[in-house]
Amino acid sequence: MDALSHSAQDYLEAILVLSLERGQARVKEVAEFLGVKKPSVVAAVKGLMSKGLVKHEHYGYLELTPRGLAMARDIYHRHQTIYRFLHRILGVEATTAERDACQIEHYISSKTLARLVKFVEFVESFPDSEEDPKWLHYFKRYAERGEPPPCALDKCPRGGEKVKSLSELKVGETGVIKRVKGEEVLKKRLLTMGAIPGTQVRVEKVAPLGDPMEISLKGFHLSLRREEAQNIEVEVE
Repeated sequence: MDALSHSAQDYLEAILVLSLERGQARVKEVAEFLGVKKPSVVAAVKGLMSKGLVKHEHYGYLELTPRGLAMARDIYHRHQTIYRFLHRILGVEATTAERDACQIEHYISSKTLARLVKFVEFVESFPDSEEDPKWLHYFKRYAERGEPPPCALDKCPRGGEKVKSLSELKVGETGVIKRVKGEEVLKKRLLTMGAIPGTQVRVEKVAPLGDPMEISLKGFHLSLRREEAQNIEVEVE
């Protein structure tokens, strides 16, 4: 792929798209699709033919070879992934997203693209009943109006509210972990123990002097010092 110029990649992608949409691709159609002159297409096709990527039949049709088809599909997949990320997730206007995707697809690394593909797939895996996952809905509101999400930073409601530190819960009370605070070493230890945001936790026992306290989560029982429990924010159920 790296051996191909950006324009050569665009020609391969154009031939593929036209073949998918119309069942065929001709020099004139490729020129119209890319907004270039026919002589430019002819020159580009000759170069692609010399690399064994395209066949130009006598009756005028352009046909991708098996190797050319594989490369064209990869280019097209890359383009569509970037477009979906820009338009579907970031909310960039369609025309702008299309134009930017055409530019970005030539420079993005395979590692970054692979991670971007996973991210797009993750977002699109949410149920169709939701127009947007909540966090994505909050992001779009922030991007458009500068409105921060609920409980941004330390602005969670306090006093009589639902968000508390785990150390405030009494025996038998349950909650859902919202955030783990504290120094990195402590945060990593708590996360390793299973104190992951979104996990339900229940206070099972508290020592007579209030330290330590025993909790259960994911079917496991853990013993925490009160100072550790203070760094775990939970939403009380």
